[in-house]
Amino acid sequence: MRGATAWAAGGVLVVAVPWIVAALVPGQQRYVLHILVFTALFAALALSLAHPAFFGIGAYAAALLATEARWPFPAGLAAAVLTAGVAALLIGVPAFRLAEHSFAIGTLGFALVTHIVATNWVEFTRGPLCVTGIPRPEISLGAGLRLQIVTLPQYYWLAVAALGLTAALYRGLTTFRIGRAFTAVRDNEPLAAAAGINPLKYRMLAFVTGAAVAGGVGALYAHYLTVLCPEELTIGLTVNLLVILFLGGVGSLRGVLIGAVLFTALPEVLRVAPTWRLAIYGLLLLAIVIRAPEGLDAWLRGLRRGPAANG
Repeated sequence: MRGATAWAAGGVLVVAVPWIVAALVPGQQRYVLHILVFTALFAALALSLAHPAFFGIGAYAAALLATEARWPFPAGLAAAVLTAGVAALLIGVPAFRLAEHSFAIGTLGFALVTHIVATNWVEFTRGPLCVTGIPRPEISLGAGLRLQIVTLPQYYWLAVAALGLTAALYRGLTTFRIGRAFTAVRDNEPLAAAAGINPLKYRMLAFVTGAAVAGGVGALYAHYLTVLCPEELTIGLTVNLLVILFLGGVGSLRGVLIGAVLFTALPEVLRVAPTWRLAIYGLLLLAIVIRAPEGLDAWLRGLRRGPAANG
């Protein structure tokens, strides 16, 4: 009962954030909500555990369908999810025949190829000219009613909803019977195979599901910014997601949320010292990695257990 009450209170607080921000910092509401939208989108992308190349594929699919084919937002979002998932399936069939390190190098090469194609296939992706004029999301509610998401509070709620759905999917895939199979394959693949679990099947399922989620997040990202450039597909995005995961803690839902908040909010807070901002940020990240090598979530749990053990 107490847990349900806490979750309900937390949900109300998250929904009320735009009004809280408007009351606390009325002159900075747009800026703070912009940071929170990015936090939610990056957290959802990190939870997908997918390669950022599929984020870019989904973003370009939604952007081009919206600007060239004039597809409505829900259809473009579904197409982005499907396109990224199919791309992951086509890449995964040959890639999963490789060993772990070779697989990592192969998917990294795929990301580089994706960026090169997006940059140089100007007739299709517009290359460095970028895809511009991407419309804001609009959802038909029936009976001639339409919901157009144009304000920052509306997009904040959309991003939080996307994060909530991704977290629910993550929770479902890691807690039920299928979650135990994923854990077995991750911890000891030969032993899982001996127990009758098909490692390739579950690895492919995780790969395709994560890519589909990343494609959907990419579509939301493109419709939020209303412009999409090949720079969104660079290797820097991969590094950013790794920073989020290692900051918060790999395999932890709460850890990913902590990492996303620190990754997006901390650099903005440090803008008060523009000359030393990146140096201070790097030193803070280094201190966190040294002090909490398993992530901040594991470190916080250890602090909580410490007083309990002493007591």
